[in-house]
Amino acid sequence: MQRQIAIVEDEAAIRHNYEDALRRFGYQVSGYADRASALEAFQRRLPDLVVIDVGLGDDVEGGFELCRDLRGLSR
Repeated sequence: MQRQIAIVEDEAAIRHNYEDALRRFGYQVSGYADRASALEAFQRRLPDLVVIDVGLGDDVEGGFELCRDLRGLSR
Protein backbone atom coordinates (compact mmCIF):
# COMPACT_ATOMS: atom_id res chain seq x y z
CA MET A 1 0.00 0.00 0.00
CA GLN A 2 1.32 3.40 -1.00
CA ARG A 3 1.99 5.85 1.84
CA GLN A 4 0.02 9.11 1.71
CA ILE A 5 1.89 12.38 2.36
CA ALA A 6 0.26 15.81 2.55
CA ILE A 7 2.14 19.05 1.92
CA VAL A 8 0.61 22.26 3.31
CA GLU A 9 2.52 25.19 1.81
CA ASP A 10 1.17 28.51 0.56
CA GLU A 11 4.02 29.08 -1.93
CA ALA A 12 2.99 27.11 -5.02
CA ALA A 13 6.53 26.61 -6.36
CA ILE A 14 7.79 25.22 -3.06
CA ARG A 15 4.73 22.99 -2.66
CA HIS A 16 5.13 21.59 -6.18
CA ASN A 17 8.85 20.92 -5.64
CA TYR A 18 8.06 18.86 -2.53
CA GLU A 19 5.24 17.04 -4.30
CA ASP A 20 7.40 16.15 -7.30
CA ALA A 21 10.33 14.98 -5.18
CA LEU A 22 8.18 12.75 -2.98
CA ARG A 23 6.31 11.27 -5.94
CA ARG A 24 9.65 10.26 -7.48
CA PHE A 25 10.19 8.16 -4.35
CA GLY A 26 6.85 6.45 -4.86
CA TYR A 27 4.68 8.29 -2.36
CA GLN A 28 1.11 9.38 -3.01
CA VAL A 29 1.17 13.14 -2.41
CA SER A 30 -1.56 15.74 -1.93
CA GLY A 31 -0.82 19.45 -1.77
CA TYR A 32 -2.78 22.19 -0.04
CA ALA A 33 -2.26 25.95 -0.20
CA ASP A 34 -4.01 26.85 3.05
CA ARG A 35 -5.15 25.56 6.41
CA ALA A 36 -8.86 25.45 5.52
CA SER A 37 -8.50 23.23 2.45
CA ALA A 38 -6.06 20.92 4.23
CA LEU A 39 -8.28 20.58 7.28
CA GLU A 40 -11.31 19.81 5.12
CA ALA A 41 -9.39 16.97 3.44
CA PHE A 42 -7.94 15.67 6.73
CA GLN A 43 -11.41 15.44 8.25
CA ARG A 44 -12.27 12.95 5.50
CA ARG A 45 -9.01 10.97 5.68
CA LEU A 46 -5.77 11.48 7.59
CA PRO A 47 -2.54 11.04 5.63
CA ASP A 48 0.40 9.04 6.99
CA LEU A 49 2.58 12.16 7.17
CA VAL A 50 1.94 15.91 6.92
CA VAL A 51 4.63 18.48 6.12
CA ILE A 52 3.37 21.91 7.18
CA ASP A 53 4.67 25.42 6.57
CA VAL A 54 4.42 27.33 9.87
CA GLY A 55 3.21 30.59 8.31
CA LEU A 56 0.48 30.13 5.73
CA GLY A 57 0.04 33.40 3.88
CA ASP A 58 -1.78 35.92 6.05
CA ASP A 59 -2.48 33.17 8.58
CA VAL A 60 0.81 33.66 10.47
CA GLU A 61 0.06 30.93 13.04
CA GLY A 62 -1.79 28.73 10.52
CA GLY A 63 0.74 25.90 10.59
CA PHE A 64 0.71 25.69 14.37
CA GLU A 65 -3.09 25.81 14.44
CA LEU A 66 -3.26 23.04 11.84
CA CYS A 67 -0.96 20.91 14.02
CA ARG A 68 -3.38 21.36 16.92
CA ASP A 69 -6.29 20.44 14.65
CA LEU A 70 -4.48 17.31 13.51
CA ARG A 71 -3.82 16.22 17.07
CA GLY A 72 -7.55 16.45 17.70
CA LEU A 73 -8.34 14.35 14.62
CA SER A 74 -5.78 11.60 15.23
CA ARG A 75 -6.07 8.77 17.68
